[in-house]
Amino acid sequence: MEIQLTWAQIKVFISSKKLSLQYIDYPKMYRVWLQENNVFYMTEINIETPVISGSDQEDFELNYKATANVPIVPIDEDGKSYVRAESRPLDMTTYFTMAGDKIGTPQDIGEGSEIKWDFSNAVNDITPPSGFKKKRIEFQFIDGIRLKEGTMYFYNSPEGAYLDLQVVCPAGQYYLDNNDSPILASVDTVIDRFVNKYFISGNCPMGDELNTEAASAEIPSTYKFWLDVTTINTDIVSYGHVSVEVYRRRTRIL
Repeated sequence: MEIQLTWAQIKVFISSKKLSLQYIDYPKMYRVWLQENNVFYMTEINIETPVISGSDQEDFELNYKATANVPIVPIDEDGKSYVRAESRPLDMTTYFTMAGDKIGTPQDIGEGSEIKWDFSNAVNDITPPSGFKKKRIEFQFIDGIRLKEGTMYFYNSPEGAYLDLQVVCPAGQYYLDNNDSPILASVDTVIDRFVNKYFISGNCPMGDELNTEAASAEIPSTYKFWLDVTTINTDIVSYGHVSVEVYRRRTRIL
């Protein structure tokens, strides 16, 4: 997906998103862009001869052109380049949580919906399949995150109970379909399934961990997560909670 911006907006993204500037030099213009996953932020800068003082062309040529089209090589504190084998981006830190962030005013990290369930009550109940009960725990983060791994802790779960963890584009927001075309969601729309119909039974106090070598692409802060827990309709004793590992740029609002 391409998003057209001004040169001033591109410069803001270079700083705030730590993206590498790319360009193509045409006879009459520079075509300049930044790439963030499947999104390209684009702009065009006209080339004038002589260069107009104070123009975007002058700013680009004096301050940005020499360092563009160059891959970013990580450097340690001693100035030496190094090779990384982990999936965590350089500008993010690892964060473990059993709760989302508090959305609204004031915002707060880690003080949102707790990722847990208890079938002895009707909290978070939604319409289930025939013969079952179902709960939906909705949580969200105030920053874009990359989802890494998770651990499920459950107790007294009957045979046939299962979990789903889904990424949701809220109504009024855009998502990319399987052809990378932007679609405006008219209702809350599941766009990705991180965990699908994962069966749980009995007790697992030490946790059932789902591991992966890589992390997801960055999930926008406007998106939501649904943890759906389904069990048999006679269940009144099972409960549990989930820990998720994510990469994010901050863990406190300072």
